[in-house]
Amino acid sequence: MISQKKSNIKKAISILEKAYYSHQETSSFFLDPFEQMVIGQIAKKNNIDILFIGGNELSERKIFVANFYYEPLFEGNYLKILKFSSQNISHPDVLGALIHLGIDRSSIGDISVINDVIEFAVLDEDAAFIKYNLTKIKRENISVEIKEDDSLNLKDLDYLQESGFVSSLRLDNIVSLVLNISRTKAKNIINSRLVKVDFQYITDPSFMLKEGSLISIRKEGRFIFDNISGVSKKGNYHIEYRKIV
Repeated sequence: MISQKKSNIKKAISILEKAYYSHQETSSFFLDPFEQMVIGQIAKKNNIDILFIGGNELSERKIFVANFYYEPLFEGNYLKILKFSSQNISHPDVLGALIHLGIDRSSIGDISVINDVIEFAVLDEDAAFIKYNLTKIKRENISVEIKEDDSLNLKDLDYLQESGFVSSLRLDNIVSLVLNISRTKAKNIINSRLVKVDFQYITDPSFMLKEGSLISIRKEGRFIFDNISGVSKKGNYHIEYRKIV
């Protein structure tokens, strides 16, 4: 996973360099928020005009367009939103079917499942192929359409508001709190590469978290460390966090 992320960032940087040296518009594959942050910082440092798009402002996975000539951009020039109806197909089912079809993960954006409508973003160059070849998922026949408005509908996130005390903002302390487990078990989970902070794998239990950090724990869900709301007489931090449900 780490080597794949480094490879993705290197490929994205090469696309950014092409825009910089050729002074031409270039677009990328889909990047996760951590990769977007890295590329955004490099673009800013080198005064490269860059915009991230994913079919929805709230999309997690987005492509970038560098040295663009028109604003606002017409997203349909770079990506397409495909949709179909089903009551029994989930996010992993769609992702697995696309990869089985030979579509690279970096060509796939966010996948949205709302009631019985499934929508997903893909690179423009792959849309027609997927439309005519993705005809069955989990033995269920489906009919894929390309949306005309190029907008991805995303479900509003629900949160469970929680709070608690930690002796420090170390990752193992906060994982221990949000999962209600011992620090020893929290360290084991972190050491096993089951935890991401802001979409980056962290294997150091002593990693210090910042307010606003997104913590993803495999099979346990995602949590947002919002803020420190106070300090006890013993010097422990009272923190507020949310679990995404």
